[in-house]
Amino acid sequence: MFQVVISRAPFTQAAFDELHLRNKGENEVSVLRKMKEKCFCSKKRCWRLLSGYVPLIKFVRYYKWKEYTVSDIFAGLSIGTIHLPQALAFGLLASAKVENGLFASLWPALVYIIFGTSPHISMGTSAVICLLTASAIDKQGQAWAANQEDIQIQVRNGTIIDTIPEYLDFKEQIAMGLSLIVGIILVVMGVLRLGFITAYLSDSFFAAFTSAAAVHIGTTQLPPMLGITVPRFPGVFKLIYTYEAIFKVIQKANFAAIIIAIICIALIWFVKDFVNERYKQKLFAPIPIELFIVIFGTIASYFGNFQKKFGVPVVGNIPLGIPVPTVPTVGLSLASNYIGDAIIMAILIFAYTIAIAKICAKKHNYEVDDSQEMISYGICNLATSFLRCIPSCVSPPRAMVASSMNARTTLCGIFSCILMILVIMIVASLFKELPKAVLGIADCYKYWRVNKFDCLIWTCTFFCTVFIDIDMGLYIGVGVSALTVVFQTQFAKGYKLGYTKKDTALVEHKQYKDSSEIPGIKVFRFKSNLYYANAEIFRNSLYRKTVNPRKLLKGLKKREKRLQKLNEERMAQGLPPQEDNNFIMTGQGEKSSNNISYPNFTLLPADSVESVYPMSILKSSLQNGRHDLHSSPELTSLDTETDLKPGMNGLKRVQLSVVEKPLFTIDGSDINVANNAYLSRMTPVMRKRDADSLSRLKTSESVVSLYSIDFDDYEEDPEDGEELFTDEKLRQMRKIHHVIVDCSPINYIDASGTNVLTHIFSEYSHVSIKLYLAGCSAVIRSTMRKAGVFDKIPESHFFLDVHDAVSYAKPQRPEPIRPENMEDFTDAEAIENSRAVNG
Repeated sequence: MFQVVISRAPFTQAAFDELHLRNKGENEVSVLRKMKEKCFCSKKRCWRLLSGYVPLIKFVRYYKWKEYTVSDIFAGLSIGTIHLPQALAFGLLASAKVENGLFASLWPALVYIIFGTSPHISMGTSAVICLLTASAIDKQGQAWAANQEDIQIQVRNGTIIDTIPEYLDFKEQIAMGLSLIVGIILVVMGVLRLGFITAYLSDSFFAAFTSAAAVHIGTTQLPPMLGITVPRFPGVFKLIYTYEAIFKVIQKANFAAIIIAIICIALIWFVKDFVNERYKQKLFAPIPIELFIVIFGTIASYFGNFQKKFGVPVVGNIPLGIPVPTVPTVGLSLASNYIGDAIIMAILIFAYTIAIAKICAKKHNYEVDDSQEMISYGICNLATSFLRCIPSCVSPPRAMVASSMNARTTLCGIFSCILMILVIMIVASLFKELPKAVLGIADCYKYWRVNKFDCLIWTCTFFCTVFIDIDMGLYIGVGVSALTVVFQTQFAKGYKLGYTKKDTALVEHKQYKDSSEIPGIKVFRFKSNLYYANAEIFRNSLYRKTVNPRKLLKGLKKREKRLQKLNEERMAQGLPPQEDNNFIMTGQGEKSSNNISYPNFTLLPADSVESVYPMSILKSSLQNGRHDLHSSPELTSLDTETDLKPGMNGLKRVQLSVVEKPLFTIDGSDINVANNAYLSRMTPVMRKRDADSLSRLKTSESVVSLYSIDFDDYEEDPEDGEELFTDEKLRQMRKIHHVIVDCSPINYIDASGTNVLTHIFSEYSHVSIKLYLAGCSAVIRSTMRKAGVFDKIPESHFFLDVHDAVSYAKPQRPEPIRPENMEDFTDAEAIENSRAVNG
């Protein structure tokens, strides 16, 4: 087992950059040259572009006929058997014509073969998207029908509005227009690579929306299962109005339809759960029970004459043939009324479909191109909108069947399309006698345990979708999901860091039983980006976990007033003023030098000094006749003496103090050579000094606890009712001379974040506490430089990492507070670029 040891001197960020940072302009290529390099033509480039945007070409070129054909044929036919019952059921669910569902199961699947990249995706009808489609077109249909006198006359005469041809034609136009707008949105999003938008929709949102949509789907299918007819209710509270209408006519329920529905549900449940699931390893393909039910139900209804004998509602006439392409002019003229629905539907179509595509890709070990997939989904909806199609999406059952049948390329979709063409051209009229009853087929607690915000999203989305409306619930769910992103920044946590005693690991203080803070130093880490929404939260958390300079200044001022009042009383009594060593103002305790040890990091000699320190420091040292870099003025915060532990010979790991950083090499062999060489040059006096230093380390742990006092432990001052600052409390606060902020978790900072940092630095300087920033990324430092942070915070206060900052800060002592700093903060310090003042 190797021991890891570090052998380098600590670095400020500026010193490290001077050594290693690439010069500005180095290896940079001009924009013109980049354009020339990108603008070229070759066979390889043309092939990649063409096959990237039309993946079918690549599939055909590399198609292995003997290996792929059988799998693709059976997979395609199996997918087609699922398309048919879904097309019939979901066409009605979308509040459109039955044939619109059939067309939507043919043309989008055919277009996806050309532009798609996943062999397991078959575009077509989808329950959730059809439900959203119904919500959008019902609202437009009701508004249009209210202004059509002839339709209102037919309704008053008892005609059901959903059976009026003109009304169905108008809703078909809206559905086509909706599909066209959705397609345009998806194509634009794909070209602009905006697929990341779906990342803002949480899993809890999708779970709640899907569950609530299932309630709406079940409610929509309930009237056909009962053999009754109720009007559709667009808008808010439609679920409540639907159930009210159902209960008003429940006495007219058709028992034959109920029996048919019960038989169908029982058969589907039995085959799916007890046959397909239990014997899935032995079955060549899952039994398409839905298709068999449709076929057998149609045959039974035709020969049993269910409609005439029992009054069972049937699907009715389905026109044969493929319609002529047409532009949905009526639907597009009203596009402004449903553009919001189209945007949400586009996002959901991509989110649902790409999620299924990635699941299948992971299972079968291939890649899908997110942007190309989004473009293909867009073209599937855009191109097919002229062919009387409703918006299309993936359906999980179809994808799972394709996956289980091991579909190899998108060409498998050809065979499902052939099956659908046969149905549309020849077989569709046979489903005239199909009973509609045949077509009606503890998340919250989990999210509560995982994350309360997820539970909030689930609850709001589910109940708003169920009890208000499908689209309103969707908008509210998306809004709550977005708001929780903002709210969670308000709960961003900051915490103190300490070193474990045995392993010297930097950990969250108090979460580990053997962690200790560094005497005189507070290390703080903020687990969030730093921007306008949480800049003040960052400051409050920092002050609460370390030292609040405002409270310290207030306590010192109150103490000065208290001493002044006491001395005035003594002088009035003829007594001399009370002597005070002013240890609180100077920051030095009377016995601190004897009781507290500030152990130094062990800085082992490097192979060459040029590899550790910047050339400017080397030149300065040599010009001044100094060869001890630790005494260089540019490194004044380093020790002038380097402590080495005695008895290093033969060690692979240097045993450090509880707050020291290990020194790293691969196996320790090189470092031992350096140790032996350095130890051979040590004088007896130096060895004696190191032994004394080691003995002091053993007693220093008892002092560490003095610096862990909770400065927010509020006590009320009996004189004025404000916070009480005892001398002991002020003494402990004054012993803190450095606050180090670990900036490594901060990936983004804005003007408000840079502004709060500069004012924190100013406030700490007011009470002679130094603020060090460690681990700032190059992007963060660039933003700070543009914001003028380095004009207020010296670059010497920025360090490569926390360990470097600690090693610089440890040897230092608290500095006295200058008398001028005892005054209140200036107007400039108090304003802090406030919009209220500057506006």
